[in-house]
Amino acid sequence: MDREILTAIFSFLFGVLVSSFVFISPILIVFLLLVAATVLWAEKIHQDFVGREVLFIILTLLFFSLGALRYSIKDFHEPLVPTLSGVVASEPEHKDNVTRFVFKADNGEKALVSTDLYSPVVYGDRVELAGNFKEPGVIEGEDGRDFDYPKYLSKDDIYQTMSFAEVTVIFHHNGNPVLSALFKIKQSFVGQIRMILPEPQASLLSGLLVAGKEAMPKEIIDEFKRAGVVHIVVLSGYNLTIIADSLRRVAATLLPRAALPLSLSGILLFILMTGAEATVVRAGLMVLAVILAKSFGRRVSAGRVLLVTAFLMILENPKILVFDPSFQLSYLATLALVYVSPLVEKYLSRVPQRWGFRGMFATTIATQITVLPYLIYSMGNFSLVSLPANVLILLIIPLTMLTGFIAAGLSYASVIVAMPFTYLSHMLLSWILFVSHFLGSLSFAAINIPPVSFWPVLVIYLVLIMLVRRWRNSLQSVAS
Repeated sequence: MDREILTAIFSFLFGVLVSSFVFISPILIVFLLLVAATVLWAEKIHQDFVGREVLFIILTLLFFSLGALRYSIKDFHEPLVPTLSGVVASEPEHKDNVTRFVFKADNGEKALVSTDLYSPVVYGDRVELAGNFKEPGVIEGEDGRDFDYPKYLSKDDIYQTMSFAEVTVIFHHNGNPVLSALFKIKQSFVGQIRMILPEPQASLLSGLLVAGKEAMPKEIIDEFKRAGVVHIVVLSGYNLTIIADSLRRVAATLLPRAALPLSLSGILLFILMTGAEATVVRAGLMVLAVILAKSFGRRVSAGRVLLVTAFLMILENPKILVFDPSFQLSYLATLALVYVSPLVEKYLSRVPQRWGFRGMFATTIATQITVLPYLIYSMGNFSLVSLPANVLILLIIPLTMLTGFIAAGLSYASVIVAMPFTYLSHMLLSWILFVSHFLGSLSFAAINIPPVSFWPVLVIYLVLIMLVRRWRNSLQSVAS
């Protein structure tokens, strides 16, 4: 039964993958479904049972077709121009001297709107726009890497953009009250951080906890990129995986019986503090699924739970498989946590086990190995100092976030009471900034790699899968 389920899932995902690059006609989809039904009917007429090979063919055709059909349904969109009146449907993002937000028009269409940096719009505002809508185009990179911006936006049902818009707020509080409350808490929390910490430490802590890289000055982001640590301030599964696993290991050392609820509570709190953004929610669900599976030991396969979780997410929105880098990073980092980290930890016997240090060190190395080919393929920037930078920084990220969170929380009651945690947080944040500045400033810190095809990257991951399987089998044979 497991083999049949895996065949169905992988066939569905392959159907989504192919449809992401090649248009598959609905007629062809119906034809494949009829072929699957005909083969099943013929097999039942010919003999009383369906053979394993025939069942494999039927499941492959059936679920490949269903995957292609699901993508076609998601991709179907009537070209409508949004009306100029509607609601601010996302938290406004202040970046690159503009304010951006998702606009949901009264006719149901969505658009990405850019307006003045100091625009007073907030989530839930009913607004009137003045400007021209246009369809987004492919962004041509200087290094030859083109970014399919229309496909990226279409995963969120956005098909139009408006630049230099004039926005008039009609009235407030027209959005989801839960999201409005979360965004207000987030903004208040960022305000407390800026009150107790100087720059750039305040922006870094805001980026770590709730705001992502949008909170960081561009020059620091550039240093983080050269040092290979920009992922720590990108709200995705990469940093969430490191945080969650580190939290689980520390909790298991200090309070073994409370390790699971503390880990789950920490992840849920992080998701809520970011405003429950879709990318963070998806990453959080994957990490939560793996942690829950690991808590049940060998009774539940963490890898299969992760596969089913990803399948359900892609079933809900098939475009994230190819056009959502955050989802891809989340999945790769979580795979590293499940499969690669335990193998790396076996070779770190000289690293102390106290406070879960060895496990956190192994997770850091494992995630770096696993996501590196994808980062080179998508960004083309290869940091030669990435591994030492990540080892020196990622190991203290959970403590930095914890002390910063406590300091900001206590500052609501008293800045003096929060002072010990503020000083500790400032020291840790300064260390992160120092490491990224020192290593990122080296002349050989990063090299630009010319665009590479998708297929060599796929081959690298297939080789990595084979090596991981071989190592796992050899370790299991030695253990038995």
